[in-house]
Amino acid sequence: MLPTFGHIALVIGFAASLFAAWAFVIGGRSGDERALSSARRALYASFALAGLACGVMVFSLLTHDFSILYVARNNATTTPPFFSFISLWAALEGSVLFWTLLASGWAALVLHRYRSRHRLLMPWVGATLAAIDSFFFAVLVWPGNPFLRVTPVPAEGAGPNALLQNHPFMGLHPPLLYLGYTGLAVPFAFAVAALVTGRLDEGWLAVVRRWTMIPWIFLTLGITAGAWWSYEVLGWGGYWAWDPVENAALLPWLTATAFVHSSMVAERRGSLKAWTVSLVIATFTLTLVGTFLTRSGVVASVHSFTQSAIGPWFLGAIALALTAALSLLVWRLPQLTGTGRPTSLLSRESAFLLNNVLLCGLTFAVLFGTLLPLVVAATGGGTISVGAPWFNRVNVPIFGALLFLMGIGPALPWGRASWSSVRERFGVPVVAAVSAVVAAWALGMRGVGPLGTLGLAVFVGGIMLDELVRGARARSRYRGEDPATATWRLATRNRRRYGGYLVHFGVLVMAVAVAVSSGLASQTSATLRPGESVRLAGYVLTYDRLVVEPLAADPRVTEARAELTYGGSQEGRLATALRDYPNSTTAVATPSVRTALGEDLYVTLLAYDTATRTVTVRVFVNPLVVWIWVGGAIIGIGSTFAIWPERRRVPVEASEAERLPAREPAPSVEGA
Repeated sequence: MLPTFGHIALVIGFAASLFAAWAFVIGGRSGDERALSSARRALYASFALAGLACGVMVFSLLTHDFSILYVARNNATTTPPFFSFISLWAALEGSVLFWTLLASGWAALVLHRYRSRHRLLMPWVGATLAAIDSFFFAVLVWPGNPFLRVTPVPAEGAGPNALLQNHPFMGLHPPLLYLGYTGLAVPFAFAVAALVTGRLDEGWLAVVRRWTMIPWIFLTLGITAGAWWSYEVLGWGGYWAWDPVENAALLPWLTATAFVHSSMVAERRGSLKAWTVSLVIATFTLTLVGTFLTRSGVVASVHSFTQSAIGPWFLGAIALALTAALSLLVWRLPQLTGTGRPTSLLSRESAFLLNNVLLCGLTFAVLFGTLLPLVVAATGGGTISVGAPWFNRVNVPIFGALLFLMGIGPALPWGRASWSSVRERFGVPVVAAVSAVVAAWALGMRGVGPLGTLGLAVFVGGIMLDELVRGARARSRYRGEDPATATWRLATRNRRRYGGYLVHFGVLVMAVAVAVSSGLASQTSATLRPGESVRLAGYVLTYDRLVVEPLAADPRVTEARAELTYGGSQEGRLATALRDYPNSTTAVATPSVRTALGEDLYVTLLAYDTATRTVTVRVFVNPLVVWIWVGGAIIGIGSTFAIWPERRRVPVEASEAERLPAREPAPSVEGA
C-alpha cells in the first residue's frame, strides 16, 4: 500500500508541475494575479509531493520492504541504517527521485523569495522551472519509476553497491553535487525569462550571478568531496582520474565560473551580454549532458549507473532545451549587442575576456576527450580510449594560464593601465615568485610542474596580498583604525572583491597541492610475511598479522585485514583491508590513510594468502594532499563571504535637537 502512495504522489506531482507551467504562462501573458498565485501553490505542492515520495522510499529502505524492486536491488536486512538511508541516491531510480526533490525545492525557494518582486520576470522564471520539474516527474512516472513492485517478494535483498557502502562520504558527496546540478536550473530560468520579456538590462545579471554562485558553491564542494571519496575508497592512491563522470561534473562548473567573470564585465562595461547569456544556457545544458552520461549507461565508470531506458529521454531534453534557448537568444540578439569594448590589452575587461576564452577552451577540451570514445563507438569506428595523459597534456597548460590571469586580472583597472603602473604593481610579486622557485629548487624540489605552479601561486598570492595591504593601509590612515580592524572592515565593505580574492587563494592552495602531490609522490609494492618490513620515503612499515572475520556492522561481509606498524615522520599502527560483499564479484579495497599537514601515508591491501599468512600491499607517500581539501573549503568559505548580504543601513529620522546646528564641530563618526 505504501509504495502505491509513493507512486501516486509522483503522478500528482507531475500533474501539479504541468499545471504550474501552464498557469505561469497564462499569468505572464495576461498579468492575472490569480493565475500566478495558483501556479506558485501548485509548484509548492509538487515540492511537497516529491518530499512525500522520498519519505516513502526512505521508510521502505529502512524497513527493508523488498516488495519494491529498487529496495530489493539496493538494500539488505543486514545493511546498516545509515547506508540504508543514503541508498535513496545510491542507484538510478532513487537518485532521480532525490534529484526531483532538490529541483522542485530550488523552484519553490526562488518563487517564494521573489513572490512580490521582479513581476515581469517571475512568471517566466516559474514557467521554466515548472517545465523542468515536469520533465523529471515524467521520468519517474514512466521509464524511471522507483516504486515498481517485484513478485514473489524475496526474503533478502542484494544490498547496496559495494563501493557505495564502504565509506560514509557517500552521505555527503552526492547531495552536494546534486544541489549544485539542480540549482543551476535557476539562472537558466532567469535567462529564459529575460529573453522572453526583453528585460536584458544589467539588473537581471545581479540576480542571476547570486543564484549562480549558490549552486556553484555546492558544485565546488561536491567535486572536492568526490575527489576525497575517490582517494579514501578506491585504493589507487589518487583523487582525480579524468573519469567521464568526473568530467561531467567539471564541465558545468567551468562554464558557470566563466559566467561569473563575464557577468562582471557585462554589468560594469555593458559588453559581453550575448556571451554571458550563452554561458548560462551552456551551463544548464551541460548539467543535462552530465546527467545523461551518468544515468544512461553509455559510459563505464565506478560513478555511473547501469544501462537504463531514461537515456533517450535526457537526449530529448537536451535537444529541446538547447533549441528553445538558442532560438530565444537569436531572437533577442540585437538587444544584446554591447557598446563597451576593451580599450586596451592592459585592462581588467581584457583579462576577464581572456579568462573566459581559456575556461571555454578547457571546457571544449574536456568535453571532446569525454565524448570522443562514445562518438567513435557509435559510428562503428571501434574502441578508443582517451585517458589521463591526454587530458593532462592538453589541460595543464590552460590551467597554468588561468592561474596567471587570476592574479593580474583583478589587479588591473577598468579601461586602461599604464606600463609604469603594471611595473609598480607586479614587480615585487615577480621577484617573490622567482625567489620562491629558487629556494624550492635549493631545498630539493624538482619537476617543471611543481616548481612552475609554486612560482605562479606565489606571484598571484603576492598580488592579492599587496591589494589587501594597500587597501587596509589607506583605510587605517583615513579612518584612524588599527590594522586588524581596518582589514576586516575593508573586506566586509567590499565582499565581492575580497571574497573573490579568498576564492582565488583557495584555488592557489589546491593548485600547489595538486602539482606537488602528483609530481613528487612515491610508491612501492611488496609481498610480506609476518614480521617483514617495507621501506619508502623515510617510512618503515612492518607487517604484524592477518585477520579474516565477518564485518561487525554487516556480518554478510567478510573482511581480510592486514595490520601493520609504521614509523617515520608519522608513527603508529594501521589496518588495511579487502572486503568481500555478497553482491560484488571482486573484493573491495579499504585503504588506510594516515594524514599529516606535510604528507599522507597511504597503504592498500592488494592480495593475501590465508595459508601462508602473506600479504601484498601497495604503499604511497603523497605530499600535501590534505591541502587539496583545505583549498576546497577555503573556496567555499570565500564564495559564501562574497555573496553574503551586506548589512543594510536603516534611515532614522533625526530628533529636533539633532537638527539644531552644533556650537562646536562634532567629532567624526565611522561609517556603518
